[in-house]
Amino acid sequence: MKHASLLGLLCLALVAPVVRAQTPAAAGAGRSFAVTAYGAVGDGQTDDAPAFQRALNAAAAAKRAVLQIPAGEYLLKSRVTAELSGDGFVIAGEGQGVSVILCDNTNGALRLHDKLCKAQVTLRDVSFFAVREGAGVAFELASPPRGVRNYRTFLAQNVDIRGHGLPTRFYFTTGIAALNQWRPLFENVIFSGVLDPALNADASDASPFYRPACGIVADGCYAPSFQNCYVWNAHTGYRVVTRGAGDGPEDGCFYRSFAVGCRVGIDVATPESEPQLVIDSCHINCRDVGIRIANRKFVHLVNNLMYCDERQPHTDPAHPYFDIQLTNVFAGVISHNIFQTPSPDNFKAVPPVQHTMILVQGASRSLTISENIFNAKGTALTCAPTASDITVLNNAYPNRHVVPPRSSAAAPRPAPKAP
Repeated sequence: MKHASLLGLLCLALVAPVVRAQTPAAAGAGRSFAVTAYGAVGDGQTDDAPAFQRALNAAAAAKRAVLQIPAGEYLLKSRVTAELSGDGFVIAGEGQGVSVILCDNTNGALRLHDKLCKAQVTLRDVSFFAVREGAGVAFELASPPRGVRNYRTFLAQNVDIRGHGLPTRFYFTTGIAALNQWRPLFENVIFSGVLDPALNADASDASPFYRPACGIVADGCYAPSFQNCYVWNAHTGYRVVTRGAGDGPEDGCFYRSFAVGCRVGIDVATPESEPQLVIDSCHINCRDVGIRIANRKFVHLVNNLMYCDERQPHTDPAHPYFDIQLTNVFAGVISHNIFQTPSPDNFKAVPPVQHTMILVQGASRSLTISENIFNAKGTALTCAPTASDITVLNNAYPNRHVVPPRSSAAAPRPAPKAP
């Protein structure tokens, strides 16, 4: 028995160092920084911004750090910001509606800056609630334009952004702003602006519904992806815009995402004609423009449900509506989309509407428009004289108040030489 006991102790002594070496601290893996360890209370009443700032400073200075937001409501009366060191960084809550950040200032809640666009940042499982009107940007990750990054620099997953309470007239001016990131992925990100049934009839320019500037911004981002996202009540739902001279970022896709109650649903533009954009299986219900694309080639707009906002009748020529507006877009497919409006006058000749389902303008060329269902009263397709080689085939026009194209195939014009 004595020998057996000694043998057992020897085995424990040999095994113990191996077990300790596998723990995160000993292996050099990411460190966790809970905001509560730095003084955050999470009672919805105490200003937790100073505690968040202390925790964020410590986490941003570490390598492969995780900023933990336990269950609670954390009030921020000032924006919390940090400069990243260039390593992996995670901001993690315990779930939407469980880990909640209440923003009570006009600058926003959290802002990270990475001057090298090198860090890989993850934001997940957290809610941002505005507790005032115009609460700034809920979350921002910004970098100056940089060279190629063959990895994802930003992932936003399971994030809920809206005004506090229901009904509510509180809102963020922007939900998430990812600026000059590489391959950002937005998955199950939900943004809602003002939500008050007492205002539902107001579709004017001054409507509170359009005070939020944008739900999700990915300006200057290379190959942004949006999956299962939802933006409700904002001026613009999703914006991927690059300004200035020179080439813009390439690629981008939207899958199973929604833009409802916005003036503009999806806005994509680059200074030069850049390749690849896919918008697939999305639901767009807007007031002015559903999908607006400028200077893109090799686009696929397929399987989408395009709705015209019924709060705006569009009987005034000064307020037209375009489901899809293309400027200088070429070599693309618009197929298997449904164009519809919930207006009770949709199947009546009177009043006439200023509703164009597809507008092709600028130097757009080599587009195929096929297998769509045009069921909204108005004009199915309008092409500017400068557009060329527009093919229209096998579309359906079940609403007799739809003005179809003049023929099954638009008259082709000589296409200019490829750049």
